[in-house]
Amino acid sequence: MQKQCNKANGAAGFSLIELMVALGITLVIMVVAGRMLAMSLNIRSRENQRTEAIADAQRALQMITRDVNNAGLGLKTNGLSSNEPTAEIYGDIRIRSNLDAFTETAPNTTTPGDDVAYELINDTTVTPAQRLVTRQDINTKQISQLANRIDALQFEFLDAAGNVVAPVKAVKVRITVTVSLPSVGTPRAPGYQPPTRMQLRSEATLRNSLLKQ
Repeated sequence: MQKQCNKANGAAGFSLIELMVALGITLVIMVVAGRMLAMSLNIRSRENQRTEAIADAQRALQMITRDVNNAGLGLKTNGLSSNEPTAEIYGDIRIRSNLDAFTETAPNTTTPGDDVAYELINDTTVTPAQRLVTRQDINTKQISQLANRIDALQFEFLDAAGNVVAPVKAVKVRITVTVSLPSVGTPRAPGYQPPTRMQLRSEATLRNSLLKQ
């Protein structure tokens, strides 16, 4: 009976070396898991930024393109003007049209939506400062924010052959929106996402240029 008890006592528990090995393996697993978690969180954060930025830029492009397509409708001019026709950062454009041209006897641009202006402004009321694409209805004095996170807005006024011309001679407008995404994480750390820059572009043809052909 005494011999059996001694054998049982000698087989119980772990040695110090076994505990140290197990602890080391656990620490390695925790470090690897932590790095993978940080990487996945940074990648997810960057993808969220990218999705929101693209959605903002697409919304702005769609609205500007729609209004440019109607520019000059029912008027004797193409309805376009700009203070900075080649500006790459603080772009602006004013679009006039007579959307009720088919029901009105005399052309006018006094109803809502007939006279609008788009502009990229620098909003310093927030920290850090942001650039916003705004749409102003000149007739109603209403200003709406279309998109933030926008780095640059550019309008290029083109003739039928694609040459850059003055706004009053344009039959097409090329709209370019640039979005800059900041870095995510720390350089050389797991999952670091460097800053990136994206461009979205749309080319709109004025409807009145087609009607005059």
